[in-house]
Amino acid sequence: MARVNILKQVKVGDRWKLVSIPHDKHGRQDWKALPEGRYFVEWWERGKRKREAGGSTATDALEVARRRKHTLEARRLGLDPHADEEVSKLPMHVAVKRYLDVVEGLKKPNTLRKYKAVLDRFLDFFADRTSVKSITSDDLNEFMVHLKRKHKLDNNSVIHNTVIVAQFLKKQGRPGLTRNIDLPERIASLPVEYSDDELKRFFDACTPEERTLFTTFLLTGFREMEVVHLAWSDINFSLATVKVTVKPELGFSPKRWEEREVPVPKQLIALLSEHPRKPPCRFVFPSPAGNREYNLLKRCKAIARRAKLDEEKFNLKTFRSSYATRMLRAGFDVRTVQHWMGHKSLETTMRYLAPAKDVHDKLDSVQIARALGISV
Repeated sequence: MARVNILKQVKVGDRWKLVSIPHDKHGRQDWKALPEGRYFVEWWERGKRKREAGGSTATDALEVARRRKHTLEARRLGLDPHADEEVSKLPMHVAVKRYLDVVEGLKKPNTLRKYKAVLDRFLDFFADRTSVKSITSDDLNEFMVHLKRKHKLDNNSVIHNTVIVAQFLKKQGRPGLTRNIDLPERIASLPVEYSDDELKRFFDACTPEERTLFTTFLLTGFREMEVVHLAWSDINFSLATVKVTVKPELGFSPKRWEEREVPVPKQLIALLSEHPRKPPCRFVFPSPAGNREYNLLKRCKAIARRAKLDEEKFNLKTFRSSYATRMLRAGFDVRTVQHWMGHKSLETTMRYLAPAKDVHDKLDSVQIARALGISV
């Protein structure tokens, strides 16, 4: 008999975990023993563990488990050689909803928002289709053209959208459907960084508290949500380090669920030591009401306007890019900067190694022009 388990996502200590349904004294599953949470169905197939969303009620989970068990048994007995494609017969919107339920349970909120935005476009474009079974490679080519023309997406964004769609289709029993489509060429954009003059003008227009906030962005390379959730307990003033830590009670965890500790210059530690605290608030940069401050981008652009800089150019990601570029150019090895940035791969970190711009003094010192008889 095919074995299918039902799990529930609950908080254990300070982490969310998938746990088995406990049994009562009679050996029956006790559905009321665990707190509220989402269900997932789990099974093993060809040596690999697989999961799918089981809904928010025990009834939903039991029905999903029943159908999955039926599919596995049919495949084992050879009664239905196409049992893998059962899911592809689901109505399109139902298949998308179930897939997003899994993403919500296993991925981060930002990832869920990205996947939902892409799959909403996918549903809108294929509104006349009843299921994914009818979609062809030619249809996906037309979808990519639609993304470029109607949504004005660049090549890299089109590729990103297509990867998400391919992952969805694979889960619906349509693997390899994107192999024969004509993906656009990826654009290798140069990383953007702020010049010394831009940074001076920006920080000259800051209040003392704003100076500390954006110096933190510049000298840690932290992502926006990492600064939003930065707590005083994350700062070690004696060791001059700042940490990114999981805060499950706030629904926050670092990208790829990895905490990290970053050494920072004494200049930043000095600013943070003088930065006012607002007890009992735990956050270093709270909102006026003492909660998490989600308007950091607006504050950045307001400062750029006061400094008479191009506010379109000023955003929080470019502070991160400037940090990575300057750390690499200063001679820190790529592996170290990769850890500080919280990157998954060295290749990602290397993309921040922007060519130096302030090179003309050095170029003018190269004595090639004289040898060529050119007056300079």
